[in-house]
Amino acid sequence: MTTTRITHDENHMRYSHFENGLEAYLTYERPRTGHRHITHTIVPGALGGRGLGKKLVKTVMEDIMAAGETVSSSCWFATALIEKSPEWAALRG
Repeated sequence: MTTTRITHDENHMRYSHFENGLEAYLTYERPRTGHRHITHTIVPGALGGRGLGKKLVKTVMEDIMAAGETVSSSCWFATALIEKSPEWAALRG
C-alpha cells in the first residue's frame, strides 16, 4: 500500500501530492492574517478515485485548526467537505 505524502509550500500557498509525474494539489490565499481562503482543489483524472482531494482538504484543515485560523472557500469541493464537518464549519470566517 502506497502512503500518500502531501507537502505544503507556504511560499506558493499550495499543498501537493506528486505521483507518476502528476500533481494533485490544493491552493489557497491569505486575504488577512489568521485566515486562509481555499481557491482550488485539483486531482488529475489518472490519480482520481482514491480520495486524494479529501486528503488535501483534510491536511489544510488540520493545519488551519492547529494554527487557530479561520477559513473560507471558493472551491466547490472544499466547501462541500467543510460544510459536512461541524468541526470544520465552525472555523468559517
